[in-house]
Amino acid sequence: MKFFRNFILICLLGLLYSSCAKKENYPDVPVISYNNFAAYYAGSNNSIDSTILTINFTDGNGDIGYPSQETNVKPDLYVLPLILYTRTNSYGPFLVNNNDSVIFPYNIPYITPVGNDKELSGLIKINMGSFLQQYIIDEFLADKNLFDSANPHMMEFKVWMYDRAGNKSNVLTTPVQHP
Repeated sequence: MKFFRNFILICLLGLLYSSCAKKENYPDVPVISYNNFAAYYAGSNNSIDSTILTINFTDGNGDIGYPSQETNVKPDLYVLPLILYTRTNSYGPFLVNNNDSVIFPYNIPYITPVGNDKELSGLIKINMGSFLQQYIIDEFLADKNLFDSANPHMMEFKVWMYDRAGNKSNVLTTPVQHP
């Protein structure tokens, strides 16, 4: 009987604590912040095998991503690489054909929680594969004129996302990266 009474008391204290725990109140518009950047190299040579950019996110109503069976949805996460141009000592986009900026679009998986509390916070890991090596560093090394004016080993990234309601997050500029 004493065990049962102590068990009930512990359960009541747990319920009381959980009802008093402060609930985060995130805005309905997504908010992102920088977490980490890592470049992984293939074997003993210096070629980049893959790169992972990790960002933190919050969303008050949890309407992030689309179910995998939905088709014809626009990407909801964008990454714009910026390279240090040494002549101007400023960062700018990597330009290709007709001076178009390279922007990498991604689709976030559907992660809306079930239940009444839809607030979300977590990490999004963006696997950019070996694009740094293939599209940026190799391109600059192949064209000496571009390489003379830019340093592909000094980069920043601009990142932004949208929720299903079309709300755009803040535009995050990462710290300088050294792939």
